[in-house]
Amino acid sequence: MEVVSFVAASSGSGKTTLIEKIVAILKARGLRVAVMKHASAGYDLDKPGKDSWRFQQAGADTVLLIGPASIAVMRKTEKEPSPEELEPMIGDADIVLVEGFRNEGMNRIEVFRHGISGERPLCLDDPSFFALVSDRPFDVPLPWFDLNDAEGVAEFILEFLKR
Repeated sequence: MEVVSFVAASSGSGKTTLIEKIVAILKARGLRVAVMKHASAGYDLDKPGKDSWRFQQAGADTVLLIGPASIAVMRKTEKEPSPEELEPMIGDADIVLVEGFRNEGMNRIEVFRHGISGERPLCLDDPSFFALVSDRPFDVPLPWFDLNDAEGVAEFILEFLKR
């Protein structure tokens, strides 16, 4: 299973929209694609009053929801797990696209949006990134893609991973 992480200095950079487009491109090429999203501010998967919410409120450590076409697992943790610790939960996938985990992850691509992501891309000071996607060009020592070039980013990922 190959992992590619999309990272930005702040929310609103366009990571989710870009990943959404790349998922569709990779699926059209016959790959099994999983997405792992890091919600740094937390999240509510279920609505108050619903059964799974009630089970969590009652103290269940894990709640598994099974529907006719999907499964969701909600599990309490002592600490936030790393992307590597979560990989076994992904299941059968050829590639995992990770959104977030700004300071962790492998094969990191930075998504930078002028006026939202700060003054300069993170990759200028961090050599662990292997590509930059932004809404304007930068003179960087790594591949750069326009934010609207999801096809180019997907091709780059496939070539990088030799698929």
